Amino acid sequence: MTKMMLTLLLASLSGGVVAQPMAYSVNSDEPLGDTLHQLNLATGSATAIGTGVSAFGVVRKDIEGLAIASDLSLWGIDESFPMSLFRINTTNGTVIQESDRSVSGLDSSESNDFGLTFTCDGTLYASSVVSQSLFTLSEEGVATRVGNAGSLGVNISAIASYGANPVRLFGLGNGLLGDEGPADNRSLYEIDPATGTTTLIGEIGPTVADYSQAGLSFDAEGNLWAITDRSQTGQFSQIIRLDIETGAGTVIANTTVMGFESLAIGPPGGCSPVQPQPPFQDTKPIPTLGTLGHWLAFLALMITGLIATRQRLA
Repeated sequence: MTKMMLTLLLASLSGGVVAQPMAYSVNSDEPLGDTLHQLNLATGSATAIGTGVSAFGVVRKDIEGLAIASDLSLWGIDESFPMSLFRINTTNGTVIQESDRSVSGLDSSESNDFGLTFTCDGTLYASSVVSQSLFTLSEEGVATRVGNAGSLGVNISAIASYGANPVRLFGLGNGLLGDEGPADNRSLYEIDPATGTTTLIGEIGPTVADYSQAGLSFDAEGNLWAITDRSQTGQFSQIIRLDIETGAGTVIANTTVMGFESLAIGPPGGCSPVQPQPPFQDTKPIPTLGTLGHWLAFLALMITGLIATRQRLA
């Protein structure tokens, strides 16, 4: 009997297995940073890929948005002059030079604090803080405004999409630390992808530290993640899970490297067919207990304890 209970316990422990959440980000706001990293979202551990996101020997100094396309290519947008859109080699962390394009069609070449995301149909959206506008971007770097100028109505520096028919587009406020300007906000919004207007979902809450700029991305299960930049106060970035119904944030971890303001976990989620996931390194399963597993473990331990007690009393 004892052996059977122990077997049930082991089975319950191994029954639920999930993959560690992994992502890409660039520490663009850390001095001497600007390097692609692989992040473990559960622990905050950051592993550098290469020594700087560069093309033709020139490091891109202000990569503010990252997004993964359906073909698993990683795209970045850099605000440093001249603004550019490009794919990044995830093996060595450098710009794939033939994809490098100058960005045109925006209102300003400064203070855009871009958010970036792909949708299931391959549309690439970018948000701009300085113009409070939503744009689509072609692979040639041509930006086309969605709706009217300033239609977002708030400063949003991170966007992420999920699903198709309809696609849901979310944006995160630029934070309360400011960026050489007025303080922004700490709220989650839903964005109409046809008009570029926003609907407030809610504030992320007091457990999340103040920040300036952020990154936003969905995982394959539809969970919304954010990473916040706190380098202005000499603090490491926070990794956060966001409730898309209330906006409430749960802090998961602090990163081991400073200055992250972009986040790319996988290709567009909620698509049909389901998109393949990036081949991150060290993607090892970690055991978790579901509700049934918890009850089986509890019962197995209780019965095993009772049997052991009776044997001692006999």
